[in-house]
Amino acid sequence: MSAQPAVHTSFVIERRFAAPAALVFAAWADGAVKARWSTCHAENGETEYSQDFRKGGRELYRATLPDGRPQSVEKVFFDIVQDRRIVFAYDIEAGGVRLSASLVTVEFEPEGDATFMRLTEQLAYFDGYYDREERLHGTAEGLDRLALEVEAAGAH
Repeated sequence: MSAQPAVHTSFVIERRFAAPAALVFAAWADGAVKARWSTCHAENGETEYSQDFRKGGRELYRATLPDGRPQSVEKVFFDIVQDRRIVFAYDIEAGGVRLSASLVTVEFEPEGDATFMRLTEQLAYFDGYYDREERLHGTAEGLDRLALEVEAAGAH
């Protein structure tokens, strides 16, 4: 691809979970739990996942796309406030080509035994790549799985 100007966009997803904020936050912080609900494109062959959940820590996800290209998602955590906020940046590469970079803020507001969560993602797409609707859809699907995860755990 030739170097083209980056294309910028953003989206916000808000959800209420029938689970306390500490439980919802923990589902982001615990790598094993997060891997269960957040795996993007579960039909891909995941080859590696790791998470070091701390300020300055990293998360890595590698998979093989259906067309055989390797995909890599690398995150770095910039701000973590227990049970209240997570800020991270991540980029996506496929077949050795960087497709996008994002800044994400996830905020948790306790509402008694429930949690209001707001996820704001700001994206920069590179060299003609653009998948905002797919990204929004995939993120929403992951949050649906998060709801199932935390609401089942909160019921016990």
